[in-house]
Amino acid sequence: MNPKNDEVQNSPPQGIGIRLDGNKLWISELTSMIFLCALLAALVAVTIVIIRNEITTHNQNLEIAALKAEQVNTTHALGVMREKHRLIVILDSVAGNRIKPETKIRLAERIYTNSKQFGYSPELLLAVIAVESRFNPAALGRYRSGTLSGALGLMQIKYPTALEVAKTIGMEGLRPVDLMDPEINMILGTAYLTMLISRFRSFKLGILAYNLGPGTVRRGLSRNEQLPTRYYERVLGHYYRFKATEVTVD
Repeated sequence: MNPKNDEVQNSPPQGIGIRLDGNKLWISELTSMIFLCALLAALVAVTIVIIRNEITTHNQNLEIAALKAEQVNTTHALGVMREKHRLIVILDSVAGNRIKPETKIRLAERIYTNSKQFGYSPELLLAVIAVESRFNPAALGRYRSGTLSGALGLMQIKYPTALEVAKTIGMEGLRPVDLMDPEINMILGTAYLTMLISRFRSFKLGILAYNLGPGTVRRGLSRNEQLPTRYYERVLGHYYRFKATEVTVD
């Protein structure tokens, strides 16, 4: 037998294609390259699809997160609007025509802002105003004798006290007539009430000091005397009444 013939018979095919020779499968080099390129192209295509799906999923997650954040913000904004509307309704029911409609809107805005800034329930500020002035922005405080006490406006704050508070919060050029402005009066009155509550470290004592004066409360405490609480009880009465007020929004 000629070895060369066996070598020729056992050599792989030189053309293009695949040949089955006995128990052996012969694949030409070109066919192998084409198969590998096709396999690589398929892998690249699958990878691109996966990457695109990942990008699409990521973008969808971002959109969902943005929609959820927008929903939270919208819900919060609606809650704020309802609360301010509720304050306007309460103001309208207790103040009537003593306060102009546009002033009620500004007051509701101021009451809400102050309550959030100083950590009070809006109804508490309404209750203090109800007891102090019955929502009369032009109210002039009087002693039991009938003489003027010097307390002015919605929250019945005196000018010397208002000056001290104004310096603390950076309000300059305050005039007595400014205390008849409902918004200015509320800013100063709320800030003063906050200072008293902080000073006495007591919600109740702070409210009593707003009515009796911090000096009177301090002396009463030092002498272990019983402080009159009628003012505090009246404020709480109005507070619970306002808190229980239900307002429907059409």
